[in-house]
Amino acid sequence: MGTVWFMGEALIDFVPTMSPAGDAFAPRAGGSPFNAAKAAAQAGAKSGFLGAISNDLFGERLIADLEAHGVETRRTPRTDDPCTLAFVELTGGVARYAFFNALSATALMNPDPAAFVPEQGDVLSFGSISLIDKPGADNIAAFALAHADTTMIALDPNARPTMTSDVDDWRARIEAIAAKAGVIRLSDEDLEFLAPGQSPADFAADRLSQAAGLVVVTLGENGALGFCGDGLVEVEGRPAAIVDSVGAGDTLMGGVMAELMLRDLTMPTALAGLTSEALGDILRYGVTAAAMNCEQSGCAPPPRADVLQRLASED
Repeated sequence: MGTVWFMGEALIDFVPTMSPAGDAFAPRAGGSPFNAAKAAAQAGAKSGFLGAISNDLFGERLIADLEAHGVETRRTPRTDDPCTLAFVELTGGVARYAFFNALSATALMNPDPAAFVPEQGDVLSFGSISLIDKPGADNIAAFALAHADTTMIALDPNARPTMTSDVDDWRARIEAIAAKAGVIRLSDEDLEFLAPGQSPADFAADRLSQAAGLVVVTLGENGALGFCGDGLVEVEGRPAAIVDSVGAGDTLMGGVMAELMLRDLTMPTALAGLTSEALGDILRYGVTAAAMNCEQSGCAPPPRADVLQRLASED
């Protein structure tokens, strides 16, 4: 079995909390690819993190959190550049973010394609704010494209409109990676920002005619749509006692990637044979894991055994 390698931001989310003195913020390890790496490991796959992490006190917290969740960090680059910070506002459990990313370990990331030699069955997964700010965004995209002909690429754009000053530049970068990606996951809101007015079915058809073998469009509490060569699969959302939605999409992404890995579907020829029945099972796992994540504060992807137990109880 290969490894799912996630490259992108590792940051600290400052999540609102109550204190005797009034409103306060509690630090939580986060970042979309970072969260997805934890979710994939919790779901039973071999998972590693290739995003740059600061040597500062926040970076030490991030490394410890990855390792506590079973994520491989021996190949995680360390840098003296500062950690990205994000402040979270919650309204009805829905998260809104303010990012501080300038001159950070993420914004200055410069991975060397020649220094990373993937093994058979490995996947490289990219996305989120690491693909917004230059020069890191261009460097990461170049890394992805350099490996795209020999290694499966996964993409989760996780659009951040409020911090994307040059939308056309961002769209061009995402489109370049998407054209080479075997797996694409995006929310309905991401799709509207990336390709305004395009339906999930039309977007998926375009991608499936290129390199993609699987396109997943998530619909928040309403579940997800999955598109593969065998057709469309619709999976309803799962009931949850929602605390907040932080990391829900990341948890689904990590769960889906783990399911593909565990089913030996991370080679392009294998993914081309993905059936609608198998895709339904994969999406049900991801949607259920995401719902369970929402029952905790911050991103807390559940262990595989807990997800399987929840699935069994709902059958």
